[in-house]
Amino acid sequence: MLKTGTAAHRRAMAWRLILYGALILAPLSMTAATGGFADQGTWRVAGRAAALIAFPMLMLQPVLSARFHWIERPVGLDRLLVFHRATGTTALFLALMHPVFLSLSFWGWGLITGMDLPWQLMVGKAALLVLLVYAAGALFHGLLRVPFQWWLRAHNAFAPVILAGAFVHSWAMDIEAAPVLMRVLWLGLLSAGIFSYLHLTVFQRLRARRRALAVTDVTRIADRVWGLRMEPRSGSAPFQHLPGQFMFVTLLRGRGLPAEEHPFTIASPPDAGGALEIAPKELGDYTSTVGETRPGDRAAVMGPYGRFSFLLRPERKRLVMVAGGIGITPIMSMLRYMRDREEDREVLLLYGNRTPSDIAFAEELAGMADGDGPPALKVVHVLSAAPEDWQGERGYIDGELLRRHGGDTGDTGFYVCGPPVMMAKVIRALRDMGVPAGRIHSERFSL
Repeated sequence: MLKTGTAAHRRAMAWRLILYGALILAPLSMTAATGGFADQGTWRVAGRAAALIAFPMLMLQPVLSARFHWIERPVGLDRLLVFHRATGTTALFLALMHPVFLSLSFWGWGLITGMDLPWQLMVGKAALLVLLVYAAGALFHGLLRVPFQWWLRAHNAFAPVILAGAFVHSWAMDIEAAPVLMRVLWLGLLSAGIFSYLHLTVFQRLRARRRALAVTDVTRIADRVWGLRMEPRSGSAPFQHLPGQFMFVTLLRGRGLPAEEHPFTIASPPDAGGALEIAPKELGDYTSTVGETRPGDRAAVMGPYGRFSFLLRPERKRLVMVAGGIGITPIMSMLRYMRDREEDREVLLLYGNRTPSDIAFAEELAGMADGDGPPALKVVHVLSAAPEDWQGERGYIDGELLRRHGGDTGDTGFYVCGPPVMMAKVIRALRDMGVPAGRIHSERFSL
């Protein structure tokens, strides 16, 4: 994987953005070059232009979310999904403006309000309505307290409806009579969207289930936190990952237990003999059943993903790692890797929890901090609900605590993982301390 900040990494980022921009603008450029906007009023040109940009953006949405490694690796899946959401919102706005602009031309407002319209227009209106519902679910399902898996199933069900509706409407209204290159481009964009959708929802999931790992150990490692160890079956290729990356896991347990896909950070180092460890915390309906997992159950995994790894920025010999709750898992993977490889690094870990019983990997962290070998690890526990006999730090990880323990930040790399509110506060405090954004790394994973 390309090291962050290198010339090769910048080139990889640049050509992907250029390719995406070229595909988005290709229909508009092709129409303009062939005189497709000639002798048309301003509002009609604006309406057609909005559609000519919205269509490729919609068709490429499944490409951005299909977890293709060749797209994700230079970016990180968390940031790619942020881009996916931003471009989806932009596509929705353009799709809404398409009928509005056309209504301001010779079409009139009956284009929007009328229900007795040609079938091509009614297909377009139906697709736009589904897109509105789809986007509202994507943007507000958290606020509406819709269970994640319900939203995900609806998300997957609506996607092909939107792709098909947008294609049928645009093809029947305009593209069928367009030059052959435009028709080829339209069919190519549709094919890319359909293939990417099937790649994620069918092909990858079937492949993961065929190569499912076996659960070999289930251990409670903190209050409401479980350690699950999984190993590939005999003859299967070992799972390759960087310390700090995450994967999608579907526990196949039977016994009436849910088989839902969720992202979990890999807590084990890459050289753990092919075994993988995750540490889910009981936070919801699904994760509350993790403790019912038994050795012998299977786990379908997809990954690895993400760029939250110190190996992608190897020039920093001093690291400050800030973890909140179960955000310790990617940091644990990195610390274990440093220990096993005897990495000569100085590491400060600021680890925030509520009570002592919430501290995951407590004994292992203490052993690493007390050991003689590298890395040179210092662990500072911070408890927000500490008991009276607690001798360590109290409260929350903030700027004052970072200054007191962090020392000179001159050539230090910072890695932050935990609840979103904690991460935002820590990153803001680091920026206030003068730490450049390029030396602050975080995993902001959210679907």
